[in-house]
Amino acid sequence: MPKWKITYTNNDGNTSVVEYNHAEKPDMEKAAQLVRDDALSDTDYDDSDLPNDYDAPTIALLERHGITISGIAQVD
Repeated sequence: MPKWKITYTNNDGNTSVVEYNHAEKPDMEKAAQLVRDDALSDTDYDDSDLPNDYDAPTIALLERHGITISGIAQVD
């Protein structure tokens, strides 16, 4: 099964990586969910004020925390 490397940067300019094993490349929302779980694991985050009709709520949550996904690449 392919391994995917999701690279993200926080508002301090630090770059981190999350790896994900899956048959298909994750879309941006799935990648944002994986990054959220990694980057915000030590932080309480509140997504209750995100609009319900927002197309990519997790991406919006990351943006509020100054986190940007910079790439999704296959490792294997």
